[in-house]
Amino acid sequence: MKLDAPPRILAVAGLCAAILVGFVINEGSARATGQEVLLSVEGVDPRDLLSGHYVQLAFNRRLDPGEQCPRADPTWNWTALRARGDIYVVAGGASSSAGVEQVGPVTVRASYSCSPPSPADANRPPGESGVLHLDLGIDRFYVSQAEAQRIERALAEQRSDSKRRVLAIVSIGRDGIARLKGLVIDGRRMELNWL
Repeated sequence: MKLDAPPRILAVAGLCAAILVGFVINEGSARATGQEVLLSVEGVDPRDLLSGHYVQLAFNRRLDPGEQCPRADPTWNWTALRARGDIYVVAGGASSSAGVEQVGPVTVRASYSCSPPSPADANRPPGESGVLHLDLGIDRFYVSQAEAQRIERALAEQRSDSKRRVLAIVSIGRDGIARLKGLVIDGRRMELNWL
């Protein structure tokens, strides 16, 4: 028995829609049940004229005075995080989930790189602080124009002020994947609700 083209097309479209709905529900569940951590962020360019109002984030953290970079290896694809005050910071990394569990309590599929602090000299007494960049696979998200501009202002003010004004709320699932949940801007929580 041969089906006509319209019923086959409808069946394929229905199957595709069901797969998409299942994917959205699965991601929403993983985001809701994952371990929530706060990470420091810096802004990149929050708006792209050709693709709407995206906020682009960089998970960078300036090292404290006297703090050195954690040991890093470009082959590591797992990172351990540990709490430091109200945020989480990189504790180290490993090439496997089992290996990174020995380094720190919160494990995530991510890599990191670190620029060490520059030494102080006669011309620059304090020296430049080091910067640690965490690559979680999260780089941008879409928000309304008003929200994008609000976030842009907070990130720009944060550049000229040493105080953290914007933090990312990240959910780390049992699978080790980091999912962006929202932002904390000036102490106020902003949830990203896609559903």
